Amino acid sequence: MDFVFFNPRRLAVGLSLCLLFICAVPALPAEGSPREPQIEAKSAVLMDGLTGQVLWSKNPHVRLPQASTTKITTAIVALERGNLSDVVRTSRRAAQVGEAAVYLQEGETLTLEELLYALLLRSANDAAVAIAEHIGGTEENFVALMNQKAREIGARDTHYVNPHGLHAPGHYSSAYDLALLARYALNIPKFREIVATREKVIPWPGKPWDRLLVNTNQLLWGYNAYPGADGVKTGYTREAGQVLVGSATREGRQLIAVVMHSPNMYREIRELLDYGFNHFKYEVLAGEGEVITQAPVEGSLAGTVPLVTARPVVAAVPREGQPVWEKEVNLLPEIKAPLRKGQKLGELTFILKGPKTLPEGAQGQSVTVDLVAARDVPQRPWWVAFLQGFLSVFNFPWIRLI
Repeated sequence: MDFVFFNPRRLAVGLSLCLLFICAVPALPAEGSPREPQIEAKSAVLMDGLTGQVLWSKNPHVRLPQASTTKITTAIVALERGNLSDVVRTSRRAAQVGEAAVYLQEGETLTLEELLYALLLRSANDAAVAIAEHIGGTEENFVALMNQKAREIGARDTHYVNPHGLHAPGHYSSAYDLALLARYALNIPKFREIVATREKVIPWPGKPWDRLLVNTNQLLWGYNAYPGADGVKTGYTREAGQVLVGSATREGRQLIAVVMHSPNMYREIRELLDYGFNHFKYEVLAGEGEVITQAPVEGSLAGTVPLVTARPVVAAVPREGQPVWEKEVNLLPEIKAPLRKGQKLGELTFILKGPKTLPEGAQGQSVTVDLVAARDVPQRPWWVAFLQGFLSVFNFPWIRLI
């Protein structure tokens, strides 16, 4: 028979090691509560590309230097106001822009399409100025068009001083605005095509070889490649730090992530995208043409008109727990006949209120859809109005006109 002797010192050491191990293990999130992204960037946003919902954010409206992500708006204005086949001549001013460049020479000509590839893949500052001067006549005029476009899209915390993003006082954006601008740009087919391109060859007049443009966005290639990545734009200056607008599409869902002044932009963008794909899904809240309410119509025979949704209503919702939605219906203050079928008469908003396990950033998110007339509503004939007035004067309660 073997004897085991009790050793108090060994027991104390063992208990101390167990306690140390327990304290060293990080606490796991409660069941149904996904781990929040650990983002060190000064500002960050995760946006759903279809609905525009912000799924997660950190200081989303803080105004910061945006570096070359400026070129998202440069490309938007160029694509909407120019022709891809336009021949662009490089000015001395464009040729002399420093830092990232494709080394354009004064008098050199390339098509607008070729310069857009240089702009968005190589992040070429000389291409940005050449494009700006071609579209706007002057760089200053083009920058005014950029600011106008940003306001139209809803980017209220954005202001441009130049078309390339080199640091300048008064040149800034926010993580939310960059996501908003990227979402708008990704709906332009040519923009979407260019930013998803890994490399492109364009001419180099006067040289025995062509220019090879490799996309600076490493979400598309190499060690930092992300499954499903399809854009958008990198940026860096000493003042802005690392800035990245990234997008990825999986199973029909596109997410847009932004980090500004990040210590590791690729790691943080990957973490945001993983969080969005792993913890959110789409839910159909209402079908197209679904009757929501009846609206009173002045000056009509029927008196009311059914209001229906103008399109299907889809929302990004947490995978954990059963979403709870609050509905708000807002109608125009005055609805008068005649009305056309499909005419907008109000809006329906779904506001996410639960469950309690909602991840940070999801609470209070909303999706809005137009409410439109389900049918034509003709104006009430004049003689009906005359008879109604007559009967009301002489008080014939037993006679009623529709």
